[in-house]
Amino acid sequence: MDLVLTSDELITVGVILVALIFVYLIIREFRLMKTDARKMEIELDREKLKLLQQDVLSKGYPFTRMTSEQLNYLKEIDEQNFVLETDIYAREKSAESRLKRLENYVKLEKLDRLLERIKKEEKKIR
Repeated sequence: MDLVLTSDELITVGVILVALIFVYLIIREFRLMKTDARKMEIELDREKLKLLQQDVLSKGYPFTRMTSEQLNYLKEIDEQNFVLETDIYAREKSAESRLKRLENYVKLEKLDRLLERIKKEEKKIR
């Protein structure tokens, strides 16, 4: 099977290839425009956030007018409170676990005694 194309068929194939390449380039440009627009929006949002952060830092909290040193001190206290709360939680869980284990030991001992009493009663009856 030989694949022989006439000049009309070659022109048609060439036009189709050129059309596909043209469509690909158009789609690519639209995608790049969307991506660039989104990048510009993100950059604009970052700049807005930076400006807002600078404004907030310069003003402090509007209801307290605290200095940055005072704010840093409050952050340190919050961090220390978080660490303490975590430690308290861990110790509470440890204490609860130990109490549960002790309760289980007591229940086991009571059940053992109950079984012994039942065995003694059964021996008395026989």
